[in-house]
Amino acid sequence: MEEKSKLSGENKPENTKPPNQIFILSGQSNMAGRGGVIKDHHLNRWVWDQILPPECSPDPSILRLSSDLKWEQAHEPLHSDIDTTKVCGVGPGMAFANAVKTRLNSDSVVIGLVPCASGGTAIKEWERGSHLYETMVKRTEESLKSGGEVKAMLWYQGESDVLDLHDAESYGSNMDRLIKNLRQDLDLPSLPIIQVAIASGGGYIDKVREAQLGLKLSNVVCVDAKGLLLKPDNLHLTTEAQVQLGLSLAQAYLSNFC
Repeated sequence: MEEKSKLSGENKPENTKPPNQIFILSGQSNMAGRGGVIKDHHLNRWVWDQILPPECSPDPSILRLSSDLKWEQAHEPLHSDIDTTKVCGVGPGMAFANAVKTRLNSDSVVIGLVPCASGGTAIKEWERGSHLYETMVKRTEESLKSGGEVKAMLWYQGESDVLDLHDAESYGSNMDRLIKNLRQDLDLPSLPIIQVAIASGGGYIDKVREAQLGLKLSNVVCVDAKGLLLKPDNLHLTTEAQVQLGLSLAQAYLSNFC
């Protein structure tokens, strides 16, 4: 059952505790969230329909790091001030956070989400030294200043690497290097990574999926998005599919890293 969002403009968290369990959300548009983004023909522009599934409801113990590096109560769209070139809607982050919070069932747990995803980006744009990569590292380092611990990075990206054969064939080695660089730069050699195997994009998608599903690194698991419902553009997940994905990511984290 879905209900209309009743979020106010007030973003300050009611919970004054800083987050102690931090999760990086990174990749491209399906991580940033396009669920519920529709064309308003009267306004002639894309808008978020503001339909908020209960699994994505805000919680005082779930915070997000804003674009100006401040903690605030998290609410959809999580990436609205991060992935600013397109309209953002529902992604997997809030469903993930709510499911983890519910399962851990502890008043002491305060979850911090660090949105870093950017729509339409290929993995080569996330190389060490690039703006996207260095911003992700900077935001993560800033999130740690409140005393929490980075528990995992959630990564959903690859649709921009399916059109070129070389890009698709290089995906595995590029992802391997990205993970190793990130762990080194954050000084977290065992940082858990939960990546999503893409379900859309056409082209050489099978080669990218093969790389994602076959990546052999410690503390790296893969959640398959294949079969999740896509919007009419056959590229982005629907709101309902994003909820399903968030729950699957939570299950992967809880089963493998808790």
